[in-house]
Amino acid sequence: MSPEEIRDAVFDRYGFVAESPGTKHGFPVGRAFAEAVGYDPAALDALPPACSDTFTGAGNPQDAVALSPNEKLLDLGCGAGLDLCMYARRFGQPARLAGLDGSRSMIAAVRANLDDAGYNDAQVFCTRAETIPLPDAHLDVVTANGIFNLSPDEHAVMAEIARVLKPGGRLCFAEIVLAAAIEDVVRSSIDDWFRCIGGAMLQPQLVDALQSHGFSDVEIVSTGRNARTGHPNSLCAVVRAIRSDS
Repeated sequence: MSPEEIRDAVFDRYGFVAESPGTKHGFPVGRAFAEAVGYDPAALDALPPACSDTFTGAGNPQDAVALSPNEKLLDLGCGAGLDLCMYARRFGQPARLAGLDGSRSMIAAVRANLDDAGYNDAQVFCTRAETIPLPDAHLDVVTANGIFNLSPDEHAVMAEIARVLKPGGRLCFAEIVLAAAIEDVVRSSIDDWFRCIGGAMLQPQLVDALQSHGFSDVEIVSTGRNARTGHPNSLCAVVRAIRSDS
């Protein structure tokens, strides 16, 4: 499949998750999975149930994210808005928060969830992660939860994040990484992309890629067993990096 075909197929499959969260999708979806990767049940209880019903993230980046007063944050690949709603609840001032997703159905879901939670001042963009509709050096923080392994051009996504972050801005995300190389047959079908193994990188490759796009102080905050891909070589890493001044 071409990169465009992969991208469109990912948007369609995750759009179907937004429309039918209770259906089997070939990868974990929902509140039980959110709790399995470390989300606090009490925090989930404080949000509309639909936020966690459609959760499809790679892990839990929440503890790696901090936001000072008046700083701006974008959640890239926000899905139905679980992380975005949590940031709004934690940091307040939802008008300085934004979410972006390529699936129209997910965007409809996140808008409904933000409204239901009382955070309707947050912005939401429906577009590809490679085309963030914000000016250069506009954001203080970009967050994500499993965005790079779903993109057929993760380098373009990293370059776009670097463009919209201010010098010294932070990128904080959860991502599926590989502890060791895996056989090509496991990465050969579109279903492998959907479950975040088809585009996963070795952990050192991920760090090198970030550094090549202007990020420094790349820190692997934590790694843990991944329940999403079903492959023993896959891990969920929570990563923090700084947009270099130059």
